Order: sequence, then structure tokens, then C-alpha cells
Amino acid sequence: MISTAVLFSTHHLPDHPDFDIEAIEGLAEWRQSTPMLFKLLMGSAAQAVTWPLYDDGVEHACALAATMAQARASWQALSALMEAPRDAAAIVARSAIASLLANGEQWLVLDCVQLIDHDIGTPEFAAQLQGIAAEAAALHAALLRGDQAALQALLSVATSTGTIGYWCSSASAHLGNIEERDIAELPFLQQLRVHAWVAEAQCYEVSAVGDIAVRGLVTPYGRWIVPLSMQAVELGHHDAESGWITYAPASPAGWQGLLDLNGSVVLPPAPGKLYVISPHLAVRLRDEGASSLLHLPDGAVVMEGVETCERNDGLLEFERPGQDDNEHNLLGVMDAHGAVVVPPVYSSVQDFGTRKKIAIVSQRIAGRFLFGLVNNKGEPLAPCQYSYIDSATTSSPPKLRKNLIYAIDAQGLVCMLTLDGQPAFTPKYAPAHHLSGITAQSDFLFVIKDAMVWRMDFAGELLAQVDTPDGFRADISAQLHQAMGLNRAAPVERGCYTPAQLLELADRDQLRAIAALLLQGDEALAQRCVDLTLEELEAGETEGEFDGDTPEAACLFLLWSNAADVLGLGATLDWKSSEEIAVIGQHIAVPALQDFTWDGEEDGGSITEGFEAIAQHLAPHGLNLVNMHDGEDTYWLAVLRAQDMPAFDAIARQSALNPKVY
Repeated sequence: MISTAVLFSTHHLPDHPDFDIEAIEGLAEWRQSTPMLFKLLMGSAAQAVTWPLYDDGVEHACALAATMAQARASWQALSALMEAPRDAAAIVARSAIASLLANGEQWLVLDCVQLIDHDIGTPEFAAQLQGIAAEAAALHAALLRGDQAALQALLSVATSTGTIGYWCSSASAHLGNIEERDIAELPFLQQLRVHAWVAEAQCYEVSAVGDIAVRGLVTPYGRWIVPLSMQAVELGHHDAESGWITYAPASPAGWQGLLDLNGSVVLPPAPGKLYVISPHLAVRLRDEGASSLLHLPDGAVVMEGVETCERNDGLLEFERPGQDDNEHNLLGVMDAHGAVVVPPVYSSVQDFGTRKKIAIVSQRIAGRFLFGLVNNKGEPLAPCQYSYIDSATTSSPPKLRKNLIYAIDAQGLVCMLTLDGQPAFTPKYAPAHHLSGITAQSDFLFVIKDAMVWRMDFAGELLAQVDTPDGFRADISAQLHQAMGLNRAAPVERGCYTPAQLLELADRDQLRAIAALLLQGDEALAQRCVDLTLEELEAGETEGEFDGDTPEAACLFLLWSNAADVLGLGATLDWKSSEEIAVIGQHIAVPALQDFTWDGEEDGGSITEGFEAIAQHLAPHGLNLVNMHDGEDTYWLAVLRAQDMPAFDAIARQSALNPKVY
């Protein structure tokens, strides 16, 4: 459930024999923070109490309690200092607070368990609860001495609901899990059209019966988070778990703003689309292609003109476009708050390790990509002068062998790097095999010297002569065939390839060109896709035989699988998954799909109609939706650039696939 502070009253505290948890009465609540007024009403007499709503709370103090008499006196004293209300809304709000306090039971209880970042019963929890009690005492002391400066947020005419909370007897609903209920049980919904239950926001998305274009969000206990009076014609609640809701007003068209989970406006509507990328950051994309990275909740501009994406290591990658067609884009890394970890001077930045905080980076130098190492402070360890640095995948941190990292320098010579990026020895010899897993063993390397393969230790000393390069490679190929259960003597049909044959025959450059088609021209991702595919073939993760006029064509579906499953630029849906059409942007990481909406009732309920709707949405962006193999119950989806379709059609005709373009 959404973290919420709740005020309620009870005649007895839990340690009293007559305490009845069913008799408690709700007064007020506020999502994601504890309002200033809640703390003030607790006052200097706030005491920590156990609370049986939480299992551990039976034995450990987890809530604050104060006498209702003190709370009423504090409210009266505060009201005397407040400016006179000047509108009906302020009068109603103050009257509701006064009435609820006047009719409350003997004790006022503040439940803010969900807003404390520690488990009940731990010293850390107790310290945070005590800190809230200290704030309450300080506010009460300021009230007693009439310190208007300290209470200014509560004294103005237009007092923010963020400081006073949401007051209503139905606030007691937040003492349990807020869940979808039968609409017939909720009278206030009878005059509305309910479009969906939004679990992330614990609200119904609704509209007026006569105006379904304007949308709102209302809780099952009647609290309006987004009232219809806001005239929002579009609500984006897929980021509600991060604490935010995007909305588009009816006018001006093409503008979007941001709300928190209380419905308070965080970013007023402005031109362009808003995308939340972390609880602390959002991106605004404008029609002319400009973008702004904004800090939340203050909306401060962090960066201009960058594209961002999430990484597996919890950081965010950002891309700064080149100034012209001859300048390549540059990548950097920031944390979830927008602080730069790695400056944008690299062509790629792989994930940082969880223990050794090191990442592999690359730069384009003299027409080729060379690799180096940086630490998690962005400090260079090894300069980008290596043609290869070993890692488990093309997005992983460097692979360690005895706390050393296998690398190949720009001249094609083998080296081992220390954790501070220094060469363990001077490179002299080439690797004995093109697969790094063959050349680099746990404590030695296979290298070539004077047309012979040698074993060499990690200090660069030759240990023993092994074989000729041809003999060594033939032996390795035989071992791979045997490990994969392949019979080398068995005839293979023409146009049909085993994994070992694909490894041996497929042109790497052609595979990268095909992968680039599936990845909308992103060369760095295309190289990752090819590397992942070759690693799967080498490791025996892909079995059987693959059809195609060429080895490259036979690899087409394997390349798509990595582009979709690993890199996020594709999706697999079965014939029953029409409900997934509306959330296709969560399956395929294409910016053009993030604002795609689809209503099966209004736009047609079949999955085919859904695909056609996606295709129509993508067309203005110069993109096509493709099912990689038509005629099956499963749909293998890709999004390709229109300019790449002729080349894709050519390779598809050479494969065993039958793609369909929507």
C-alpha cells in the first residue's frame, strides 16, 4: 500500500483492558509524508505506544499518542493565530478539522509506521519515532510562545493541504489495505463511469458519464486525488509506484504536468511529454526534439539535450548527441538523483561490479572502438587503448581471474590488468583462440609465440609449449562438438546449420549489420546483441539446427531474441495477451511507445486490432511493427525503422521465417 500518515482517535489505548480496535475513528490522512499539523496536534505530550494494527506493534512501540484535550487546545490556539479564511474552501476545511477533533475520542493517535524506513522493534525505528516526537514538541513549544515564523506554513490564508493533510472520517480506510471493491457498494461511483482500477495509485480512474474524455482518480473511500475539475484528458499512472502521476490538461494540447500521489501539482503543465525515470528524475521531451532532465520534486533542470535509460546496476545512463553528423554520441552515467558518476566522454559504459566498483568503458579512436576501465567515481583506471576487455556479457563489469582482468591491446596482444588498471606485464603475444573463454583459463593463458601455442602465467612468463595454432584450434573445435553432443560425421542438409557451424561460418560484420536493423541503427547495442548470441551458441544454450540460405540468415531469430529479451527492443506475446497491448511500452523500450494508449472496448478488442493500433501510432515516428514469424499462436514483435525495411526484407527472405509487417 502507499506509505501514509494517519490520524485517528480511540477511547482507550491498547494497554487498557477495554481497548477495542474496531471502535477507533479516522480523522485525517496524507500520503507519502506526515503533515506539519499532525505533528503539532501530537504536541509535547506525545508518547510512544504499541499498536496492534501491525503484528510486531503488539510488543514494540510503533505509534505516537496524545490526549485529545491537548490536541483541541492546540487547534484553538493555532486558529486564533491564523488569518481569517477568505474563501469557502478554507472555511469548510477549518470547520471539518474542528468538528472531527471536537467529536473525537479521548486519545489522538498518529500512525506513521509506513513512513519510517526501518522495521518495528529496531533501534533505528525507535530513533526515527522519537525524532518525530521531538518535532511535535518543538512545534507545540513554538505555538505556546506565539512564534509565528516557526508556524508560518500553517498560518497563511491559503494553507497548503500538504501541511494540514486530508481530513475526513473516511480516512480510517487507510488503516487497512486499500483495495478494489465492488462498484455497486460505493454510492459515489454510481454517477460516474469507471474505466479501471489503478492498483498502483489505489484509485479508480473515472470520468463523468457525459464527458468520458476528462479523467479523474478517486479512492474507494471517496477522496479525490485527481478531481474532474482539473480537466485532465490523459493520466499516466504507470509511475505511481515511484510516487508520481503525469497528466495532460484539455488545453493547451500537447502539454503535460506532474502530480504526486496526493494530487498536488509538482510540475505545472508545459509543452512536451513527461517521462519519470527514477523517483527523483523526470525527462520532458518537446516536439522539436529538445529534452530537459528535471529534478523532482522541485523541477530544477539537471541537464538539457540528453537521452536517458535505466541500467542493471541501479544507475542511469545518459547520452549526449553529437554536434553534427560527423560527431558520435557520447555516454555518461548518473545516479538516481541526477548526480554525474561518469562524465559523458565515452561511447559505452558497462555495468559496475557490486563488489569491485569497476566498469568497462569505450571510446571511438581512429575509426575503431577501444576499451578502458573507470571506477564508480568516474575516475579513469585504464585508458581506452585495449581492443578487448573480458566480461561475462557486453553490459557486465570486467571478469576477474585472481583479481586480474584479461585484455587484448590495440595491437592484438594479450595482457592482464590489475584492479587499478595497470598492466600486470608488457604485452608480447597474440591470443591462441578468438574465443576469450578458451584463451583465458583460471590461472593461465593460451598465447602464440613463433607459430606455436604456449601456456603463459598471469605474470607473462611462458610455461609450456602446447601445439601448433591449427592443431590447437582443431582440438578445441573437437572438444566443443563433443560437449554439445554433435556428431561431426553426420551429414547436415544444405541450408541447415548447427550451432558449431554458425560459430565457424557466420560473418560477424554481417551479423552486426542484421542486429542493427533490429535495434534501430544503434551500433553499440548491435555489437552487444551479436556478442550475446555468439556466447549462447558457444555455451550450448541454443540447441538443434537452424535453417537459412546463409549462416547469417539462420541467425536472424537468435539475434531478434537477444534484441528483445535482453536489450528490451522487442516482445513476445501469445494469442491470449490482448490486455498487454495497452502496456506495450513496458515490454518494448522504444520512446515512441511510452505515450501509446489503447482501450479494447473503444478501439476494438482483438489482439490484431491492437497491433494495427500500435502500427498506426508508430507510423508518424518512421517506425514499423513487425511480427517476426507470422502464422503461429505466439507473436514475436520487433520495432524497425522504415528506412531499414528493404534490408530487413532481403535477409528475411533468406531465412526460414515469415515476418508480417502491420
